[in-house]
Amino acid sequence: MKLEFGIPVWLLCGILGAWIATTKGRGGCFWFLTCAVLGPIGLVFAAVVSKRTQKD
Repeated sequence: MKLEFGIPVWLLCGILGAWIATTKGRGGCFWFLTCAVLGPIGLVFAAVVSKRTQKD
């Protein structure tokens, strides 16, 4: 895989993972880094993580 294609794809995975996680009430920074490192596998993790519920 060429670097010109690979880096934007991994960064896009990080951005999408952070967006998915923040909509579920999770920390965006952590999920950006996780998904940027793991790529598509990180996106799967971000998608299957449960929503954070607030306790009264």
